[in-house]
Amino acid sequence: MNPQSLFMPHSELTASRLVAARAWPVLGMTLVIAGFIGCDSKPSGSKFVPNSRTEQLVPEARKYVDDTLTENFGTPQDLVAWLRFPIEYGEQQGKIAEVESTEQGAYKFIVEWDGKKAEEIDLRRGVGVIMTSGQYAGQSVKLNHYNPATGRMHVDAFMNPPPAAGDEFQVVGSNLQLGRMAYMEHCVHCHGTSGDGNGPTAKYLNPPPRDYRLGKFKFTTTKQPEKISNEDLKRTVKHGIPGTYMPSFMLLDDDEMTAVVEYVRWLAIRGEMEKRMDDELSGDYSREVVSDRVKDGETRDEILAELKTALEEDFPETIDGIATDLADEWSRANDEEAQIIPSVPRVPDSLESRLRGKELYLSGKTKCVTCHGPTGRGNGSATEDFWPIPGSQPQANWPVRGLHDDWGNPIKPRDLTRGIYRGGRRPIDLFCRIYAGIKGTQMPAFGVTALKDDQIWDLVNYVLSMPYETDRTIAEPLDIPPLEQTTAATK
Repeated sequence: MNPQSLFMPHSELTASRLVAARAWPVLGMTLVIAGFIGCDSKPSGSKFVPNSRTEQLVPEARKYVDDTLTENFGTPQDLVAWLRFPIEYGEQQGKIAEVESTEQGAYKFIVEWDGKKAEEIDLRRGVGVIMTSGQYAGQSVKLNHYNPATGRMHVDAFMNPPPAAGDEFQVVGSNLQLGRMAYMEHCVHCHGTSGDGNGPTAKYLNPPPRDYRLGKFKFTTTKQPEKISNEDLKRTVKHGIPGTYMPSFMLLDDDEMTAVVEYVRWLAIRGEMEKRMDDELSGDYSREVVSDRVKDGETRDEILAELKTALEEDFPETIDGIATDLADEWSRANDEEAQIIPSVPRVPDSLESRLRGKELYLSGKTKCVTCHGPTGRGNGSATEDFWPIPGSQPQANWPVRGLHDDWGNPIKPRDLTRGIYRGGRRPIDLFCRIYAGIKGTQMPAFGVTALKDDQIWDLVNYVLSMPYETDRTIAEPLDIPPLEQTTAATK
């Protein structure tokens, strides 16, 4: 790999589009500073795979999407940390204590770290080192090697004169790089390099692995329509998803667990950037639309000239708006206001509560039986209907009877008599499923308007009792001490 590729932006793109990033001259080239992560020895896919809608754009529009994504997110080998997004990229402040030149003209620094000892810092080759003070403030170089025993940092840079002792710097990307390495080791074979759910083993799995690129995750403790929180993702990675091929990674250490969660969030944001750019471009510049416009009398040259003007004049602002919206949405997911926190403690699990829950289950207010069936076996009438494909123009139905998720996969309502709940079997987990629904599916949200919190707890108590019913008679609770009252989604 040519290391200079880290420093060469696409000529069609401008630094203004990076917003949080800035362009700086280095040795006659323009360096886009977004925190370069670089290479490592772990195997990986050679490129991120575009989604099908990107592939349907005319080549000029597709190139714009590809170049924008590469500029802002990099490649699987050369990741870019776009600091605008709320990702824990891994940042550490330091100061140069002493400068040593090398025979090749690069430099070794003996460095000091803010708040940490040299041996506490774990850096991998290729992370970005951004100078924050001195004559090279704002410029970025790559880390070649770091020796925690001596505090000596070897950078891959050619600067004359060298930085001075006392100059400060920031290392960016160590956490994202660790996440990438863990992802490539544990996740890529199912979820794919791009997070598209199309790894080499995916075709053998049912249900298929999650495609992160929609930015949707089914099992959350956040309200509709909020994104998934960091804690939700960490819980999924740690405990897996029962009833699927998603295993538990409880043996990962805390640093790896946190890093892989951040990498998954980063992949999801990248995928959403691509999707929203496609939303903006597909209406006028897909191959099919352009073909129809030509049939209606426009020339291809006229259409491409219009596209060129739009990309140069309008789309920098469009990209800025998309990035602002995504940053806000993913930040908000971790706010307390986005979390599902029951307004009342769990209603005691009693026969009376279960009977009230059963009445709600069978009622027209919830229509649970439509999908889950009157006995909870997942065989409701909705499984026999042909459902419309959301957003299809003209309106079309799925070719297979039954429910489908937003990824287009056929889904079967949960058989509640089995006692296997993919989003977790804690009472609070079921409360969240009922309160906010299951995102990306046709399981609706009943919180806020349809049901009060105490009614949801009654429904939770009934659902948890269903595996133990005999002859459809509600099982009475066992004579055991009451469970601790759960008052927050984190418990």
